[in-house]
Amino acid sequence: MTPTTRSSASVEQPGPDRPAGPAPVPGDAPVLPDHVLAAAGHPGPGPRFADPVWDMRPFLPRSTSERTIVFTSVADPVTALVLREYLYSRLRRGNSSLVRRGPMKLTGIFGAFHKARTVIATFQTVGARRLSDVTTDHLQAALERWQTVSAEEAALRVTAVKHLFAHGPFLTADRLLVNPWPGRSGHAVAGVIRDGENTTERIPEEIIAPLVKGAVFYVTTAGPDILAAQRELAELTAAHQTTRPFRGNGSARARIDAFVAELRAAGRGVPALPRRQAPRRPSIPVIDGVPQAPNAALVARMTGVSVSAEVRRYLTEAAGELGYQAGGLRTALSIWPGSGRPWRPGLGPMELATELVQLRTACWIVIAYLSGMRDAEVRELAPDCAFTENGPDGRVRHKLRGRVLKGRKLSGEEAEWVVLDIVHQAAALLTDVNDDPTHLFGHKGMTSNSLVLFGSVNKRLNDFRDHLNELFSTPDAPYLPLHTAAPSPDNGTSAHEEPGSEEGEEELVPWRLSTRQFRRTLAWHIAHQPFGVVAGARQYQHAELALFEGYAGTSPSGFAAEVAAERAIAQLDYVEDLYRDWNDGHRTSGGAAGRVNAEFARIRRELGDLPGIVASPARLRTMLQHLTKTLHPGILNDCFYQPSSALCAKRAQHTGRPLPLLTMCLTCPNARRSSVHLPRLTTARVQAQRPLDAPTGLSRLQSAALTTHIAELDHAIAELRATPKTPTHE
Repeated sequence: MTPTTRSSASVEQPGPDRPAGPAPVPGDAPVLPDHVLAAAGHPGPGPRFADPVWDMRPFLPRSTSERTIVFTSVADPVTALVLREYLYSRLRRGNSSLVRRGPMKLTGIFGAFHKARTVIATFQTVGARRLSDVTTDHLQAALERWQTVSAEEAALRVTAVKHLFAHGPFLTADRLLVNPWPGRSGHAVAGVIRDGENTTERIPEEIIAPLVKGAVFYVTTAGPDILAAQRELAELTAAHQTTRPFRGNGSARARIDAFVAELRAAGRGVPALPRRQAPRRPSIPVIDGVPQAPNAALVARMTGVSVSAEVRRYLTEAAGELGYQAGGLRTALSIWPGSGRPWRPGLGPMELATELVQLRTACWIVIAYLSGMRDAEVRELAPDCAFTENGPDGRVRHKLRGRVLKGRKLSGEEAEWVVLDIVHQAAALLTDVNDDPTHLFGHKGMTSNSLVLFGSVNKRLNDFRDHLNELFSTPDAPYLPLHTAAPSPDNGTSAHEEPGSEEGEEELVPWRLSTRQFRRTLAWHIAHQPFGVVAGARQYQHAELALFEGYAGTSPSGFAAEVAAERAIAQLDYVEDLYRDWNDGHRTSGGAAGRVNAEFARIRRELGDLPGIVASPARLRTMLQHLTKTLHPGILNDCFYQPSSALCAKRAQHTGRPLPLLTMCLTCPNARRSSVHLPRLTTARVQAQRPLDAPTGLSRLQSAALTTHIAELDHAIAELRATPKTPTHE
């Protein structure tokens, strides 16, 4: 029975300690507010309040992971009615006690349902049968249970409790009577320490580099092979709609003979049974991953001869001479550069179906990682999303047109992303392999008339990781290296750690990929590029310029802000390195050295540091924060910019543009050099000397300019190599 009113048959009646709420919501009331219905342009009213299932599919983006709420899964009718009324209220009313005060966006209804249901179940576990029975003791007991999961998860559930209390006046069946943790946020209650840095894990360089390389290989090389095999299979299917029996049919026997002769001439084996089918026939031996049995169904497609026991016997005899070969289609496969061999053993119908899924995943990686788009933004792209424009400098810009969804209205906002050409190649591949008229990542499902959207992306990403390892690993090491599972600060285990490792041992496990990690990793790499962390990595060439050209004009995406946050952290990391270098007694020089070193000395006195020892790393970062505002790291020196004394600003004023003259940096009052610059200065000195030593002579002015520059470099090198006069670093 679906509760629509507060009747004695379905819910408990109010009593002295269980106050009555407002009038119940009518069972036929539309769940969705008018503005959601209007924005969707859907002719119907959508789900009704009393419906056993709230079906939101017509009103949500297809990339939304959940689109229905099934109330029949809630056994207790009181809890079911509380959840209905709670969600109905949250779609219409905000919570003035929390930062996000407005009504809940429709995409948040599924998380709200699950969290509220979990909260109510926990209260019942700790002894509060109903919300109105909950006391502060029950709140504390529930909090302790949630904290055993993680502090972050506890914070989310505490926030859900606060929402339940705030919407209590609109719940008729049951509601909280005690204000949960008044005046404290969910993070404060749960003990979450927020240090300002994005908590999403970054994919390590040693993992993201081969992963992107593999994805790019699929887009540029394996993808065309897969398309060619797909066309071959379609042609075979069309050519042999009707097969001929082998027994007693000379034409059929001739076809099989011709097929075997073709294999013999090409040096190929008989198409083997797909490896995924081998477990169904355990009596078949498997050698080097290839089942030793013929794929008679594929041979039937390739020859037009019906499958029969006689055909299988004939193919088995031929395999005694030719051997078996994985796959079986005639399409030649490209070479994997790492091995000099074809990138996979072969392609048959079943292998082709697997590779189509892997190709879609590779395209997702290329598009998401080389654009900075979120998962939903990638999967909501239309088939015609890719286009080019000529920039003001005459260069062609490759762009994607899509919609930003996070933090926007339900339908999102239009946006454009400037990307690299490889992203356009991935989009073009998807239009070839997929056939959805509205979504680039949409394709036919299990039935011919169904269309599905590429989903379960986290699982697909990790399957692709394993697939690359299966294809491209060597006997010495996996293609994507394993990751050392590090203890988590919350509960002592890592998200990558598997149970069963011995205490004290470092366990190597595959890195667990998720969609959010790609955007965070790209932002981190771009922010840290000036510091030499990823400079020169081929997959990042020109990426910063292209991406920032796009995001300068599409701020709704929020990616530029994420990069700015990462860059601020990178700046602070660099200043901390400069302090530690100075505190360890290394020499500094340059016009700004005295000013910056004096500030370092002041900070050291306040911290109580000793030379070579930092007493409070966290406090040190706080005290160094102000120096990041003027710092511009450089190759031959760092610039702590002061416009009043900057040579670049003074000498460039006549141009009328704020362009620095970088040749002034060595002698500028804002320059500071440390031990990190010494090898670079030495290299620059060697490079400057080469033209002077070359047999072809330079002009007098060129020689004079180079000689002056070398003298400046020699002076800078000598300052850094000199022994400090005192241990005070002043």
